Amino acid sequence: MFSLSNGMRFHPEYNVWLSPTVLYAPPVAYLVLALWCHRAMKTRQTPSWVPSVVKLYNIFQVVLCLYMTIGLLPLFGIPNVFGIGLPETAQSEWFVFVHYLSKYLDWLDTVWMILKKKSDKQMSFLHLYHHATIGVVWGVVLSSGFGSGTVGYGAFINSITHVLMYTHYFVTSFGLRNPLKNYLTMWQIGQFYSCFLHANLLLWVFSGSIKTEVWNLAWIQFFYHITMVYLFTFKLHWVPDFIKGSSGKKSA
Repeated sequence: MFSLSNGMRFHPEYNVWLSPTVLYAPPVAYLVLALWCHRAMKTRQTPSWVPSVVKLYNIFQVVLCLYMTIGLLPLFGIPNVFGIGLPETAQSEWFVFVHYLSKYLDWLDTVWMILKKKSDKQMSFLHLYHHATIGVVWGVVLSSGFGSGTVGYGAFINSITHVLMYTHYFVTSFGLRNPLKNYLTMWQIGQFYSCFLHANLLLWVFSGSIKTEVWNLAWIQFFYHITMVYLFTFKLHWVPDFIKGSSGKKSA
């Protein structure tokens, strides 16, 4: 098994961001504050500055996610879409680390929901579960010392997904309708299934050609994406609009 005390191999100067205190205390604080602020905002009005700040936030997220996508793009492509067998490199570890830090930035999504008084409908168990745990998952991956190479696939596909998502949020913040919204939700679900497939390939097909530490990390990916697929699809009973003929469930 891997040790959480290893830390990043190529960027050890940033291992302070992977300490147990940083990994586990903030998610607990996030959950407590999210639930408390949700109740506190029920009797308050949305501040007038929120819409403008959210627009800037969405633009920043698009730029940041494009940065990560472009940085990881050389590692994943046809025919080796999942980058299986790729060596661990400083470049891939760096962008996985940036992706890890971005999971804390994503907590602002919850802040905007609460301030815009939309948390009753949008702050679902899926939303809170994913935002509270995904940073821990990536922190554990980086702490193992093998947070690069094929392990970076999840960061790559998620960065692409977030470019699409925050572009959608920015466009619709002006009151415009996105005719591709339904396909965006399909892409989000496909992202989870692709990560689940990636984990299965590492565990069962290429297990003999990858390092033991990477194989161990694949188990984390395997079980985590079982929960995401279940919560996002089966638990939400999501069906495309064009199939059921009415509005689909809102994604988290």
